[in-house]
Amino acid sequence: MGQFNPKQKKRSIFFTLVVFLVAIFFVFQGLDFSEGAVSVTDQVNLSLTVAQTISLNCGADVNLGTLTPGTPVSASSVCTVTTNAEGGYDLAVKRDDSDTTMDHNSDATANITDKTAWNRTTPNGAAYSGTGLGFSVFASTATKNTTWWGTGTTCHDAANLYAGFPTAYTNIMEHSSYSSSSTTTSICYRVDVPSTQKSGSYSGSITYQASSKP
Repeated sequence: MGQFNPKQKKRSIFFTLVVFLVAIFFVFQGLDFSEGAVSVTDQVNLSLTVAQTISLNCGADVNLGTLTPGTPVSASSVCTVTTNAEGGYDLAVKRDDSDTTMDHNSDATANITDKTAWNRTTPNGAAYSGTGLGFSVFASTATKNTTWWGTGTTCHDAANLYAGFPTAYTNIMEHSSYSSSSTTTSICYRVDVPSTQKSGSYSGSITYQASSKP
């Protein structure tokens, strides 16, 4: 067996220490201490869906006043719609009595004739003439279809086109874009009766419906 050599042992330890220190040196060379702490990043995406909301207000009841046969009377409503719908909204209307819109208050068999019911598929608005109850959309800050309702701008405008109230909800205004504020649609009611129409008070109701579009 070889004799133990203390000097050789010291050289071995010294060599090992040098190798360790060199390794440590290169490790520290790879770190940039001038920037302080080391940072990493991770991205988080946020998402949500905003639900559609819609409200409709068509104002107070409308009193058409006293009608003398042969002299038409008119009055109007303004429907205000507030919605955040991206695709806009449609405004529809129907009469609530399947027979006629307005009946005599004490004799349901005595009716005021309606103009031909509105049909958006084959638009049938016409200038007012003769007798009967009709309506027209004369203005809208959303969208007014002048092909449907004419170019009139007031309730009494001769350029308005009229139709009767349908028995089922039918669109009278179609708006196809987002509006950041409320929009209004103005509707004119016009009526005349023949000289043989039974005297007295008449009434009836119509219902508007606003439907948002995605």
